[in-house]
Amino acid sequence: MITAISTDWGTYPRIVRVTTTDNLGAITATGYITSQLANIALIQNGVFEWTPEDEVLIYYSGGQGFFTYDSTTAAFIAQPASAGTLTDTLASGDIFVGNASNIATGVAMSGDATISNTGALTIGAGAITGSKIANNGVDYAQLALDVAATATVNLTAAQVNGMYATPVQLLAAPGAGKLIIIDQILWDIAFVSAQYAAGGAIAAQYGNTVHGAGPAASGSLAAASLNGVAASGYLSNGGISGSLNVTSAASLNTAVFLSNATGAFTTGNSTVTMYVKYRVVTPA
Repeated sequence: MITAISTDWGTYPRIVRVTTTDNLGAITATGYITSQLANIALIQNGVFEWTPEDEVLIYYSGGQGFFTYDSTTAAFIAQPASAGTLTDTLASGDIFVGNASNIATGVAMSGDATISNTGALTIGAGAITGSKIANNGVDYAQLALDVAATATVNLTAAQVNGMYATPVQLLAAPGAGKLIIIDQILWDIAFVSAQYAAGGAIAAQYGNTVHGAGPAASGSLAAASLNGVAASGYLSNGGISGSLNVTSAASLNTAVFLSNATGAFTTGNSTVTMYVKYRVVTPA
């Protein structure tokens, strides 16, 4: 509410002094003066006459500053700050940035991040790359992190029994210069009626090499663990991140397959849903 209003006569432009208990948002909102007409008339003992040239110095809740009166919106408009100072107003969600003339100017944050008018900062998708992370700052900081995901692969009983001679693809080649890192493989086994038998140690590997002879891309799962499954349940292969030992020629832009050593599994008829947790990185 406007509690005082006075004018310096005899000067041009005249200075109108206003004191109000309202805040900046209220006094710059459309219709503010209209809502205050009765109150102003009471203070002035009549109608207050505004002129377009008025310099309005307002003491409001939370601050003070110079404004002009906009008869179109019946509200006050903050005057632009003089060079080297900041205005009291700033567009919703904008921040002050020094422009080419070294003047603080309100602009919207853009590029790798945006900011809301509550101060919440949102980093853009794909904005954080290896080149922006200090070495050893986080795991794999020396590798440019491109993708972190989980792939779902469904295996028939025939594929499990046959993966010794016919490896099953889990993940496609990631692209030139990129490397797949397996964090974990979860086996969700839907038991049917017959247990698996024979076989050998099971692991993901780089490339389509028979008999599980390719470079290891995951930890191994003992054949006995699979053969011992007599009811629906879960098994897992551990990740390779702590013991990776492979040449770049054998692993970069190379698909990951599942195979086993020693010999083929037999007799089993259960199906498997595999959840492969992995990352794709670009070595520096």
